Amino acid sequence: MICKDDLTIGILAGGKATRMGNNDKGLINVGGTPFVEILINKIIPHSKDIIINANRNISQYKKYNYPVVEDEIKGFKGPLSGIYSMLKATKKDYLFTLPCDCPNFSWEIIETFLKNKKSNELCIAHNNLRSQPVFMLISKLKLKSLENYLKNGERKIDIWYKKNGYEYIYFDKNSNFFENINTMEQLKEYNEK
Repeated sequence: MICKDDLTIGILAGGKATRMGNNDKGLINVGGTPFVEILINKIIPHSKDIIINANRNISQYKKYNYPVVEDEIKGFKGPLSGIYSMLKATKKDYLFTLPCDCPNFSWEIIETFLKNKKSNELCIAHNNLRSQPVFMLISKLKLKSLENYLKNGERKIDIWYKKNGYEYIYFDKNSNFFENINTMEQLKEYNEK
C-alpha cells in the first residue's frame, strides 16, 4: 500500500506546444496565472514533493523553488521523455505525472489513484471514454523499461504502457479534471468562462 508520502508529483511542461504558437505552455497565463503556478497551488496543500519537467525558460521555472528537470533524451520526444527524466530524478519510489495544461486538476485525482489501485507499478487514468495516459502513477521499477523503449527511438505513450502491466483507474465520464488547453482559441474560451 502506498500513500502520498511515497510520491513525487511531476508536472510535464517540456513540450513544444506547436498548437499554441510554440509558446512555453507552462508559463502561459490562464486568468492571470501561469499554468504551472495554478497546478503548484493545487498540489502544495497536500504535498511539497513536486518536480517540474521543462526544456525551455529553466530559470523562470526555478523561481518556483522546486527541482526542474530537462529531458535527458533531447529533441522534444514527447511526454514519455519527460516522465522518464523525472522518474530518474525523484528520490521517491513513485512518481505521479500530470500535464501542465489542465487547469481543472484536483488533488482528488491522486486520492482516487491511491484508493483504487490494485497494481503497484503502473496506473493510468481513464475517464470511461478514453485513457488519459499523462495522468500516470509509475513506480521506479519501470525505469529500465522506459529507458529501453525511448532509446530504441519509440515515443508513443499508449504502446509503452500497454506493454507494461498497466491498470486503469476509472473516473466519471463527465469529470472535467482531464480537460486540457491545446490552442490559443481554447485558452480564450476558457478565460471567458
